[in-house]
Amino acid sequence: MEENNFYEALVQRYLKNQLTDQELELFAELVRTGKLDDQLFEAWNADIDITAEDELDFNRTQKVRFLWPKAVAAAAVLIMLSFAGYFYYQKYSSATPVELTANLHDADPGGNKATLTLADGSKISLTDANNGELAKQSGVRISKSKNGELVYSVIATDTKLPVFNTISTPRGGVYQVNLPDGTKVWLNAASSIKFPTTFAHLKERKVELEGEAYFEVAKNKKLPFIVSTSGQQLKVLGTHFNVNAYDDEDEVKTTLLEGSLKVFAANSILLKPGQQAHVNRKGSRNVQLSPANIAQVMAWKNGFFHFEKDNLHAVMRQLSRWYDVEVVYEVDRNDDEFMGDIPRGIKLSEVLKMLAFEGTQFKIDGHKLIVKK
Repeated sequence: MEENNFYEALVQRYLKNQLTDQELELFAELVRTGKLDDQLFEAWNADIDITAEDELDFNRTQKVRFLWPKAVAAAAVLIMLSFAGYFYYQKYSSATPVELTANLHDADPGGNKATLTLADGSKISLTDANNGELAKQSGVRISKSKNGELVYSVIATDTKLPVFNTISTPRGGVYQVNLPDGTKVWLNAASSIKFPTTFAHLKERKVELEGEAYFEVAKNKKLPFIVSTSGQQLKVLGTHFNVNAYDDEDEVKTTLLEGSLKVFAANSILLKPGQQAHVNRKGSRNVQLSPANIAQVMAWKNGFFHFEKDNLHAVMRQLSRWYDVEVVYEVDRNDDEFMGDIPRGIKLSEVLKMLAFEGTQFKIDGHKLIVKK
């Protein structure tokens, strides 16, 4: 969700008296800093005839009074069920906002950024490339669509020796690629996928993944699709699934949304939709099954961070990849648990204000995110 859409949703929830106490604190802070001016101006000029007076208790010391029309939205605003902007800290009865110290170099959210490495080693920045044809090689045309996707189109089928391309996203980047067989792949930040430019004359469609990606595999019963990651392989005929294989995570997690999928590690297990496979990097590497939390798994692709009892380090790893910052801990604690959703389209400082809890503060210092008492 883009920042403006998030702010609009927040205003609409305020006008409908739907904000929780934590959301009201965030709302008051955004009003105080002028970040909701455009959305409030539009609401003020809406064609309605009902007004309401409300009070907000901001930081429990300052009363802020607002007089705005109470509008009924003309169209529904899509909001995650766990609305962005509130969290619960399990050890305390209520979360207390803390002051965020940040310099002028606040971290912007990530976006469509990637580098294409061709078979000859030459590199093309997909971030800066114009739409249209980018290259031709081994019977394949590579182009960038108007939506910013990378598309592979087969223009000749007589090439027998496969050549490989690699698409890499930096920290703070995501990208979508349409493979030559029609398979769609969405790469999360700090990820890469290596694949042949054409699957013609091959016995399988094999790709290599580092990091995280969501796949919608084109069906082809005669040509199974293989995803190779650190410590495991996946075999599918046609299905939708997500793979989280970041090196700094303890487990490789594969989540099946649709179809069927077989996971190979020290053992092998056939996944059903709604299941998640876990392969521990440091243990026996046996595949373990659990019910999947689809909302949490798919949050990154849908533009959100989604936390469900995630500890501090797990949360910081996600922020580090998306905002391209190094996390420095000046606090020795990892027993905190966070719950809620935050849009990935807002600045890092805004995210940290939502995450702040009693006893811990955050500071942005250049490309460092410092967690301290």
